[in-house]
Order: sequence, then structure tokens, then C-alpha cells
Amino acid sequence: MSRRATRLLFAAAALTSLLVWTTSPYLRQRIADIGIEYRAQDTSGIASTAQRLTYWRKSVKFITAGSIRHMFTLDATGQTGLQAEVINNPYNQTFNVAIQWGLIGILLLYAMWTSHIRLFAGRDLVSWIGLAEVVQNITSSLLNSHLSDFHEGWMYVIGVGVAGGMALCARRPENTDV
Repeated sequence: MSRRATRLLFAAAALTSLLVWTTSPYLRQRIADIGIEYRAQDTSGIASTAQRLTYWRKSVKFITAGSIRHMFTLDATGQTGLQAEVINNPYNQTFNVAIQWGLIGILLLYAMWTSHIRLFAGRDLVSWIGLAEVVQNITSSLLNSHLSDFHEGWMYVIGVGVAGGMALCARRPENTDV
């Protein structure tokens, strides 16, 4: 993108963020609750922020060990409340991959995302759609393991596959030898 287009994109994103922030009391309350839930952890009941923070804390500890469910089961022994919860999904794609495949898995995940971003480096509509799919997946993977979830994972595969195929086809020089 040109510098002007990049500036316009960031200005539009900032304006949209400001508009959403000022018109959504729910968003403001959820952001304000993060600190409260973090400090209270599982004494405040089961809240999504407390759950994610607990799962992420455990995931960091489990990365060297292997299986998600096995490690959460071992760690839950003798615990109560949220600390005793056994899950299959740490709600973060990087942790999900790291627990199962370690550093190599993280490198492969980020290499995949990087190659998909580079695939959609064009200025046409198909490239914008593909880039939006990849950026949405990377962003949402901070709070979920979408590539490991059935529907979300297949939506990514189909979206990137179709848009990527169209982007590659558009770059191919026309065959005039026919």
C-alpha cells in the first residue's frame, strides 16, 4: 500500500475504535473488568478473563511437557475451583501449538501466517479479502484456538484457499501461445 493509503487505513481504524469505545458500554465494562478478574482470579466466579488467564498461565508451564489434556489433568490434582478445571483447549493458538509441538510448532505456525500475509500483498479486492481473513485469524487466535476448532479452522482453510488461489491466478502471466 502507498503511504497515503496506509495512513488513511490507520486513521479509519483509529476512528472506528474510538466510535466503538464511546458507543459501547459493554466493551468499556469488559475492559474495566479485566484487572478485577485478574486480581480476584477464581474467587470471582467463572469469568472468561479469569479462565483465559488461568489457562494461559498453565499453558506456559506445560509447553515443555506435551499433551494439553494430560497436563491440565495432572495440574488439577488437589486443586479446587477454576484451578481444578481440565480442558482440551487453552484458548490461545500459540499455546495450543506450543504445548503439542514446542518451539518448532510455533515457528511453523508463524511461518504459515507470514506466508499467507505475503500471499495477499496485492492491491486488488481478492488480496484485501484474503488479508482480512488472515489478520482476523491471527487476531482472534490471541483469545481462541481457531485453527484447532472445526468450523473456524475450516473457514480459514477455505477462505485462504479460495482467495489464495484467485490471487495466484491473477498474478500468473496470460498464456498467449494457445
